[in-house]
Amino acid sequence: MIGRKPAALESQVRSLDGGFRRFREPGAWLFVAIAAGAGMRIFLAFASEGTLDVEIWQAHAQTLTETPLIDYYHGGRFTFNHPPPMGLAARELYALAQATGLSFGFLLRFPFALLDAFTAILLFSALAEAKDRRLRRARYALASLYWVSPMAAIFSAYHGNTDSSVGFFLIAATLCLLRAKPGWAGAVLGFSLWIKIPGVLALPVLLLAMSNGRERWRFCTAMAATVLAGYLPWLVQDPTAVVRSVFFYSGLMIQTPVGVPIWGLQVFYPDPAELSPAAFDFFRRFRGGYYQWNTVIALTPVVLYALLRNRARNAESILAGIAGSYFIFYGLTNFWAFQYLAWALPLWAFLGFRIAGIAQTLTFFYIYGLYAWLCGDPFLLGKWDFIAKGDWPIGIRGIRDACVLFFFGAALYFLMGAAREAGARWRGGPGRLSSPRRGR
Repeated sequence: MIGRKPAALESQVRSLDGGFRRFREPGAWLFVAIAAGAGMRIFLAFASEGTLDVEIWQAHAQTLTETPLIDYYHGGRFTFNHPPPMGLAARELYALAQATGLSFGFLLRFPFALLDAFTAILLFSALAEAKDRRLRRARYALASLYWVSPMAAIFSAYHGNTDSSVGFFLIAATLCLLRAKPGWAGAVLGFSLWIKIPGVLALPVLLLAMSNGRERWRFCTAMAATVLAGYLPWLVQDPTAVVRSVFFYSGLMIQTPVGVPIWGLQVFYPDPAELSPAAFDFFRRFRGGYYQWNTVIALTPVVLYALLRNRARNAESILAGIAGSYFIFYGLTNFWAFQYLAWALPLWAFLGFRIAGIAQTLTFFYIYGLYAWLCGDPFLLGKWDFIAKGDWPIGIRGIRDACVLFFFGAALYFLMGAAREAGARWRGGPGRLSSPRRGR
């Protein structure tokens, strides 16, 4: 009996039965959750300084008050790889800060903290439309868990970048598609590219979820028209500079000043000083090739996964497929930044209880643990001192390694699951291993 209790508890949590039944419907607990999530975001946006990204965005905004946007794509104090509309928005936020006396950091982060509330609402709508009865039952609980998630609050209201917007647009585009509005879905995803580019990683899953070429044509036409509406004035001036800076930006392999990498399989590479000359030469060539071709190595499996996986047209299948695509990217890339986790964070609920729970736990300990240590404050009120605190404690390195290993393992699991599903379809039978979750 003792050995069966954890399984029984997990079953109750997943079905919201027993003592968890109250979370199927709104009640006092829901209002507490709404207040807690709002309080976290308002506090972080107003009281904290944020990460170095806040300072970088302020430098971008200051530069753009003096330099034409198209010229800034050619170089400046920092590399400017953001879409033109977001550059102009930052410039206006800086002018507003100068006029009102409000901090630029607050004005930059508060809109994304507010947008996160709409992300939670869209997540609730997607869960309500799920074919899986357990997801529908848990819609209040899962949407509330996202809203009170410290990770979601940190990325939207503390970090100081635009990445938390991606999840909002991915869910919105999926809901438009499910409601037979492919043109609106394309326009939504196109508008997301005015703010941040990584929404394009969802394109393979979204395109393959459409039932015919007409839907795909309407989606792609609306998406292209929306993107052009935001980019055309600068594409006309210098298309090469815009495309190279925004669409061909491959990310950075970020390390601390003393050489501690923040992500990637490189954390498991051997110490070159301990290798023999022959092994070192092989390792040097392998490492150089992996870095050189890392974008291809990370993106090719994302496309392959979309081609192989089950393409059921329902909320949980599409959103789980999108979340799985980002998991694969995280697991295989070395060019990564902390806030990239925000891209698909609202979608993790569709991956299933175990995977989402492990991902939330590991990334919380890594991101919050590191940020609190860098700030020297559990409420993240100190200076986020990434430069001075370059030699990370062994505990933070350990949880970083666990995160990297988990996402790499999840990437392999999803790819193998998609391959087995494809094999089962070709043989005419149902797939046993879902990638990552089958609709019910």
